[in-house]
Amino acid sequence: MSINKNISQSKKDKKNILKEIFQDSAEVDYSTFINFALYNKNYGFYSNKKRMMLADFITSPLTHKSFGIMVAKQIIQMWDYYKNPKHFSIIELGGSTGKLKDDIVSYIKKYNRKFYRCLIYLNIDEANNDSLLNVDFNSKYGCIISNEFFDALPFDRFQKKGGDLKEIFIKKGKENNLKEVLKDTDKTNILEKKFIRKIPEKSRIEITNNLKIICRKLSTFLDHCIMLTIDYGFEDLDYLLINNPNGLVRCFEGHNMDKDVLINIGNKDITCDVNFFFLDQYLESAGFKKLGFCLQEKFLQNMGIANYFNSTKNPIEKQQIVSLMNPDGLGGFKVYFHELGTENFEPQGLN
Repeated sequence: MSINKNISQSKKDKKNILKEIFQDSAEVDYSTFINFALYNKNYGFYSNKKRMMLADFITSPLTHKSFGIMVAKQIIQMWDYYKNPKHFSIIELGGSTGKLKDDIVSYIKKYNRKFYRCLIYLNIDEANNDSLLNVDFNSKYGCIISNEFFDALPFDRFQKKGGDLKEIFIKKGKENNLKEVLKDTDKTNILEKKFIRKIPEKSRIEITNNLKIICRKLSTFLDHCIMLTIDYGFEDLDYLLINNPNGLVRCFEGHNMDKDVLINIGNKDITCDVNFFFLDQYLESAGFKKLGFCLQEKFLQNMGIANYFNSTKNPIEKQQIVSLMNPDGLGGFKVYFHELGTENFEPQGLN
């Protein structure tokens, strides 16, 4: 069964990237397609070294260094919680150019030299040719920091058709035109059949690829750790029951947003709302316990960002800090805490 939708693209690299995407088959699932579009070493969005920072979207670490400072203060509390071990590992997921790492380490070095001498920092990012599932690392104490990591993972897409969820595949034609094809699937087994029946006809949903495997891998890095996850998304599965023919996909190019993954391939970011219900479930199955969550605005307030705001006289910096707190923007992101190994940590960011 196919969807009558052909998508054209005139970019000069289209032929080359499509050749790599479809080298083994004329049909691929969405997660395969997205993985190539984002991380292909020659044509992927994050591999494009000519792309200027801030050219397509803005993140909290790039908005103002106070974000990294507040995260660093929270990490110091974690180190104190574990009674100041001689080795403490920070594992950052999807740290890209290392801006958040630089801000965290700079603050710790300046204000807590003892902790700084104990610090081990890993920045794991697919764009830097790091494959998370292939990382071999283990330490006793530490934390995992995830800022806008899960929303950038490749995902599969599904559409309600005839009472069932069908998986959407992408098929390449002879003229490099792309067509979506619906097929039966077993990838939706995580959803109960009675829930699938409630999803509106023709509505689309997304499910992150390999999320369960990723959570299990994270549990192997540290024996005792706090995981801090900052991202946008939803906690209630009923959010998927809203009639949504375009799903929850967002593409960003030049600070403009669209929902068409199949146009301008390799030249724009592709993200999807994080399903925190699934993430919690898989983290719990891997041994993590959820401690709670709040909005980024509240987290930054709890960590004392008002003091930083009041200490600076620069109006541009003040506006950047306000942007971090905007509940309709970055301030509306969810901040989750999970703990592995023990269950007594009380994060200052949640108080």
